Amino acid sequence: MTDNIYSLIIDTDPGIDDAAAIFWLLSDKRFDIKAITITHGNIGVNGCAMNALRILEIAGKGDIPVYKGARKPLLKCPVAATYAHGMDGLGDTDLPFSANKVADGWAPSEIIRIAKESSRKITILAIGPITNIAIAVLSAPDLPNYIERIVFMGGAVRVQGNITTAASFNVYSDPEAAEIVYKSGIPIVQIGLDVCNLFRFHVNDFNVLAHVSNSVAQAMVKMARFRLAQIGVSMNKSVADYDSIALNDVAAAAYLINPGWFSVEEAEGEVVMDGLCRGMTLLDFNVGKGCKGNIIFAADADSQAAVSGWISAIAGFGIKGQR
Repeated sequence: MTDNIYSLIIDTDPGIDDAAAIFWLLSDKRFDIKAITITHGNIGVNGCAMNALRILEIAGKGDIPVYKGARKPLLKCPVAATYAHGMDGLGDTDLPFSANKVADGWAPSEIIRIAKESSRKITILAIGPITNIAIAVLSAPDLPNYIERIVFMGGAVRVQGNITTAASFNVYSDPEAAEIVYKSGIPIVQIGLDVCNLFRFHVNDFNVLAHVSNSVAQAMVKMARFRLAQIGVSMNKSVADYDSIALNDVAAAAYLINPGWFSVEEAEGEVVMDGLCRGMTLLDFNVGKGCKGNIIFAADADSQAAVSGWISAIAGFGIKGQR
């Protein structure tokens, strides 16, 4: 991509951390966001679609189409995360609704269409269960020819999962879909809990944003208050440094913003679909000894630099000259 413009589809289940990641990418003019495709996940697919429209409205980017996709996993019942995101998915913060409507079209079909019509290979940022992408792969076997890579926020290799001991939420929600995508031949960057756990956002980070008048910063402050309240922390008092929240999807966006923040390893991956380890991502790092090396695994990250970059982007959202 010699012109430094990246054609991007964001496949998501908006949530609080999804919003934080999407706002960051919307602030960066290098990303030509072709569509936001919606999957089941943090809440139901209809609520997630409405949240995507709300996020775009707050950011003044209502021209980006939003397509609804899979309502449930390929085989199992859906798993929700209202315990982390509130009943509305955005921290029950009463953020304004958008007058815009969801675009006509089904997300897996639109992924295929956009990829095949694009003058550049498409990058997909997947920050929810990847059911839509699996359906697209099954529907169009030649799709890997049109996809540059998938940056996937999911997996837990050297750390515990966040929904079971073995599994991260996005993989556990539809491991059958994850296995299809991992075996599709599309290059995958796995931004798992191994690095997401390093991305901590503190009260003082949000106090900085509280003094910024732009609508994106104010929306993030409202959502942060919800998350902080879950751990018994108020933005109005001094707290210890360990009182912080995670915004996992920001780590995946950070890889797109600046992959130099990350230390990576090449591996071959597969997904466990049965038993106590259902949803676990297994990686073989023996590249060159029969290992195909289809996964780029994010093993470590300069999370402080990335978090600082996110705060600057949100504080400066919409300012002329922002890259």
